[in-house]
Amino acid sequence: MLLEVRNVTVRYKQVVGICDASLEAKEGEIVGFIGADGAGKSSLMHAIAGVIAFDGSITFMDRTFHSPKESEPLKKDIGLMPQGIGLVLYKNLTVAEHLEFFADIRNIVQDAKFKAYRQKLLEMAGLSRFTDRAAGHLSGGMMQKLSLICTLLHRPKLLILDEPTTGVDPLSRLELWEILDNIRKEEGTTALISTAYMQEAARMDRLLLFESGRIIARGHAEELLESVRPYTYAPVPCRTDRCIRTLHTTYSLDPLDAPKAEPTLEALFFVNAIKKGTLPPPVTVTPRENAEPIPPVVMEAKGLTKRFGDFVADDHIDMKLNSGEILGLLGANGAGKTTFIKMLLGLYPIDEGELTLLGRPIRSAADRQSLKSRIGYVSQHFALYKDMTVRENLLYLASIHQIPPQKAKARIDRYAQELGFADHMDQLPTELPLGINQRFSLAAAILHEPVVLFLDEPTSGVDAIARGQFWQLLQMLKKRWGISILITTHYMSEAEYCDRVVLLKQGHKIADDTVENLYKRFPNAKSFEEIFLQFYKEDRI
Repeated sequence: MLLEVRNVTVRYKQVVGICDASLEAKEGEIVGFIGADGAGKSSLMHAIAGVIAFDGSITFMDRTFHSPKESEPLKKDIGLMPQGIGLVLYKNLTVAEHLEFFADIRNIVQDAKFKAYRQKLLEMAGLSRFTDRAAGHLSGGMMQKLSLICTLLHRPKLLILDEPTTGVDPLSRLELWEILDNIRKEEGTTALISTAYMQEAARMDRLLLFESGRIIARGHAEELLESVRPYTYAPVPCRTDRCIRTLHTTYSLDPLDAPKAEPTLEALFFVNAIKKGTLPPPVTVTPRENAEPIPPVVMEAKGLTKRFGDFVADDHIDMKLNSGEILGLLGANGAGKTTFIKMLLGLYPIDEGELTLLGRPIRSAADRQSLKSRIGYVSQHFALYKDMTVRENLLYLASIHQIPPQKAKARIDRYAQELGFADHMDQLPTELPLGINQRFSLAAAILHEPVVLFLDEPTSGVDAIARGQFWQLLQMLKKRWGISILITTHYMSEAEYCDRVVLLKQGHKIADDTVENLYKRFPNAKSFEEIFLQFYKEDRI
């Protein structure tokens, strides 16, 4: 056995990150960590990597350590890639300079054998043509592939990857997995990988399910699926409080007169939460206070183009967002999604094309200024003030929108109750799980009761239950407020919640249709992720 972890506990002052965790991993094995935000996955990974203090024992390559200091002699055989896109990179260093830098800090002898291995990693990552490009100019997927090959540079025996594909498109995720499969086969590398994508989890040799700082289930994906099959049904209304209904599936501990449905790994989250009574309370949205007429077409772009020097990020894109519609904007990292949204918001100037928002042609900053009170925005990285509490953030934003103090306080308190973050009002955003920050960010975006929402990857890295609740909120806003929503996401299953989807590739629009029609185009596809990948393979720019 290459790795044995025995009764490991990690504490942060009075808070327990992971409690009494044990696991084993063989050479060449991939062990997956899945669970809700804050469940203890990262704490256990950091303990095994020898970068935080812990109680218990860890044996790696027949040597046992009980502290970071004792683990030092073993770190030459361990590679850790922490959570976050490009977190280990320096935006001004090129791809080649990163490999030089990581080789230097690892004291790697750069002989012919090493150079051949480095070239092999570059080719596997598809980065051999971009060695002179600065990391800050790479797409998210390319950043993650560079981070991974930098972590692999010293040929670690144990690879620890904390959500390496969060915020990465399906195509880049597939490429990352090809690298991992090659490395484990050729080098015998053992990997511990946490993920929020259940399609990835299904590929791993074994899975550990975390909840509230403990490992509560373990086994092969098939074994875990069988454990929740009796509680998984085709969509039917819930009849008891031990039941939850999602878009495609109902989970219930009580027998239902309904056909059984094929479970997915996401079922683990819902069934376990129902069993333990930890399912978050239902969310609700009251009608808006200020009803106003909304034009039939909320946003229309004709030939919208954005250039950065010689690079064309968005190339003559036509797109329309209708009243009361949820439009999914999909594409690989670097396809132009965020750039397009930033042009809509005026954060980037439009180089060519015409834009109409809420029935008004946008030709100047003054045109946008008059519409700011009707538009809400959630960015990729939750643009919140980290040194202000949730309450202080919301009160500050209310003052910016010139909402009277008493009305602002009442509205904030109502949103906190309805969106389920009332218990966290006096905490800082950095102290909260992603799922809570997500709801808080949505509250900030709708505080002034906009009629259109632009959401840029708001569910990135968020667990299945939190994402399910977030989409319930969006559907309620659409139904009760008549709001229009443009949303980008890398979870292809979320496309099925949208009324229509647009696919971008290398700055061009390659599809604009309903999910139902796209399934008709690819009748053999079992998921929307398969449709996405097929589209990218078949269309040429």
